[in-house]
Amino acid sequence: MIQHSLLNLLDWMCRTTQLPEGARTVQFASLSFDVSFQDMFSTWFSGGTLVLLTEDERRDIVALSGVLNSNDVNRIFIPAVALQQLAEGLCAHDPQTSQLRRIIAGSEQLHVTQPIAKFFSQSKECSLHNEYGPSETHVVTALSLPASVTSWPSRPPIGRPISNTQIYLLEESLQPAPIGVPGELYIGGVGLARGYLGRPDLTAEKFLPDPFSRQPGARFYRTGDLARYQPDGNIEFLGRKDHQVKIRGFRIELGEIETVLGQHPAVQETIVLTWQRTAGDRHLVAYVVFQPGSAPSISEMRNFLLEQLPDYMVPSSFIFLDSLPLTANGKVNRQALPLPDQSRPELDQAFVAPQTPLEQVIAGVWREVLGTEQIGVDDNFFELGGHSLLATQVVGRLSEAFEFELPLRAIFESPTIAGLAASMVQLEPAPGSLEAVAQLLLEFAELSEEDAQSLLDVDDSHQAEDQTEISVG
Repeated sequence: MIQHSLLNLLDWMCRTTQLPEGARTVQFASLSFDVSFQDMFSTWFSGGTLVLLTEDERRDIVALSGVLNSNDVNRIFIPAVALQQLAEGLCAHDPQTSQLRRIIAGSEQLHVTQPIAKFFSQSKECSLHNEYGPSETHVVTALSLPASVTSWPSRPPIGRPISNTQIYLLEESLQPAPIGVPGELYIGGVGLARGYLGRPDLTAEKFLPDPFSRQPGARFYRTGDLARYQPDGNIEFLGRKDHQVKIRGFRIELGEIETVLGQHPAVQETIVLTWQRTAGDRHLVAYVVFQPGSAPSISEMRNFLLEQLPDYMVPSSFIFLDSLPLTANGKVNRQALPLPDQSRPELDQAFVAPQTPLEQVIAGVWREVLGTEQIGVDDNFFELGGHSLLATQVVGRLSEAFEFELPLRAIFESPTIAGLAASMVQLEPAPGSLEAVAQLLLEFAELSEEDAQSLLDVDDSHQAEDQTEISVG
């Protein structure tokens, strides 16, 4: 059965691949990775030559580029994330002298970056191919990108099924999803593994009876990936189903945010994850690698996303990296991504400390709600990670502290501490009293626990005249 699956893949590759006779393929994948079978057997099956790499050459893209050029390599199978770095290395040489004729990307979603587009624009004889398939089936769909690089989308689809493979995009009811509607991707056909060794429970969960097949005992594999059919029949990969998250009651597909963010001309690579600062307080975090020489601000990134996405899909934190961490197999190592810290992010405006008592009180409320240690009077609440629910908390706490009704719209109309303080003074019936109450709040906060308690333990005869001080406490 295993040989049948591999032979089906090799037969399909030989019938659909156009390479020079005796073509040279570099074995980029390690032997522990399923792509290594593609490297080796497809080369030998077609009478080609396999070029081996040392571990140092596999890890060093500059050294790999040298190996490809010095050995006149014609083909390479490479993870989509590593292709970005390889394109940069190949562009350091003259791309027109490269003997590469076929680059096959896989393992991660393919993102056409500027270096990738530049290399393929200059290397007219090299073609780019996008393949999809989990380890449980290996390659099941493929797409050959057209010759005109300018027509490539930033996130190319994963193509159509290979020979003797069935792809189903199903809704929760296991009914086929209509064209353009996301569904979970199921795989049937000859490429399926038998199951998970020593894990009959997981095998039964993932390898299910295929209700669409007429073959007795046929199974299909539930991938957990989301995709949808495009009008031309190609399949658009949307990300992992378990990467769907619920933020403030809204169901969000992280892959959709990544796709939009990746369309920004300065963005080279991006990953969006969720981070939970406290129980039930879940935030979106965007990790972004910029194109060389580009450094957009957080404000620019937020505004770009807000033009195309609702506000609840805009990450509250942006972390800029030189590169995404990778596993030994070239996939993004999500576990190695840094967690957001509690410090003030790099914003467009310089830090200006709160000056007046009212500004200091508002800043204290913002620090507690946002979990950010340093907040300036000109910092935008929403650029610091705020959203509508947190804005409600801020308004509620300030209204309670100052004992007057602060409308929610105030923080949306004046999203800085300086602006909100000015708005509060205008809204409060007796101008000037807010500063006095704020001063009392600050003084009370600085008291020792014993002194603060003594202020609260007033006798009944003084409660009326001390009502303001008690309220402040």
